[in-house]
Amino acid sequence: MSFKSGNTTLSFSDLELSQGKIKNRTLETLTNLDDLIQWKPIETLLFKSYPVGKKKKGPQAYSPLMLFKCLLLRNWFQITSDTELANLLNDRFSFKKFTGLPMTDTAPDISTFSRFRNRLTSDVYNTILDTISDQLSNQNIIVNMGHASDIRLTRSRKAASG
Repeated sequence: MSFKSGNTTLSFSDLELSQGKIKNRTLETLTNLDDLIQWKPIETLLFKSYPVGKKKKGPQAYSPLMLFKCLLLRNWFQITSDTELANLLNDRFSFKKFTGLPMTDTAPDISTFSRFRNRLTSDVYNTILDTISDQLSNQNIIVNMGHASDIRLTRSRKAASG
């Protein structure tokens, strides 16, 4: 397989951030979820239905498991667009750590997310979501969705003085 490398070695920034003493609830939650979910059967399903990255030549593709984890983050944090997902992946250590995207790498572009979603059939997508739900349910775990909030600046029109 020819996929971009994941969390195999830590860069200095990965190491520094992972050793941080700051409490990060999102990082703790996502790390716990990552440990609770058995990813191997999910990865096997993804490899069967996502034909990208199987050639040794050409540019390296993102692994289907990493892309699926991005979609999980979008769902769990109710992120409204692929653009916002990419922005948050580039901004949040917890998101990069969960997906296996090194701190020095940029998030996949929005067309990558779109192509990935289009290549997965709804049957495979739903089967994987059911598998994750069953695994967590068997461990008495419920994922309560949250929000990934940020601020936006909007230029307002200056009120006419009268």
